[in-house]
Amino acid sequence: SGYTPVPRKTATMMRYLAIALCLFGTALGQDDMPDFGNMPGFGDKPCPNFRCSSGYTPVQKSRSKFVSKGCSKMGGGMMMMAGGGGGGEKYSMCCDMWHACYQTCGASKKSCDEGFKTCSERVCGGDGECKKGADMNSMMLGMGGCNLYDQGQYAGCECTKKSSVEEKRAAAIRGFYKKWSPESVEKADNLAKKADSNGKMAALFRKLVTKYPKSIKVEVDDEMKMYQDMMNKAKDDKGGDDSDEHDEF
Repeated sequence: SGYTPVPRKTATMMRYLAIALCLFGTALGQDDMPDFGNMPGFGDKPCPNFRCSSGYTPVQKSRSKFVSKGCSKMGGGMMMMAGGGGGGEKYSMCCDMWHACYQTCGASKKSCDEGFKTCSERVCGGDGECKKGADMNSMMLGMGGCNLYDQGQYAGCECTKKSSVEEKRAAAIRGFYKKWSPESVEKADNLAKKADSNGKMAALFRKLVTKYPKSIKVEVDDEMKMYQDMMNKAKDDKGGDDSDEHDEF
């Protein structure tokens, strides 16, 4: 396809280095904060779109699978390092939509991140704790780099000959409707004609996923589960120690 995502280990090291430098910068003062503006996926530097070899165009896969591992996975799992993303967030649906957006071929990282912010603001309303958690997620997205976005696009896109693009787009729309709204399958061909660019196709699929949220499969984040188990065990151990102390009196 002519597209190669950044190796996961390299991207993870970059993210952890970014957090360490930001924490160090915070200790020094706001004026001394490091500038990641020239690194893709950090600050305002956009992540590059999915690309195909000459003569081919990226199109949403006809059997697309949208998967969410929850709010904890936003920012590459850095929410765990920051002590957030423990599950059960009021705005969890916004996190699911964000994951699906990254897996929508042609959607830009910026539009997905901004979509999460808009969604969480609407859901949280005046709930201070909810807004605090959502703001933490948004901050992590700004330091997350491009790796998660690249992985999502790689999973959602397939390179198609330009002569077959409209047919492939119709197949992708038809496949989605067949599973989630069978009575609408006949709309596929007409919608594919209207969605005559990657941007329009991405916007269409984002609307479809929003309308049919069950199309997103929510999975347990194994890393977060392990982290939570460790935290719960630590609490239980501490509670046991306290009980022993109380028994002595």
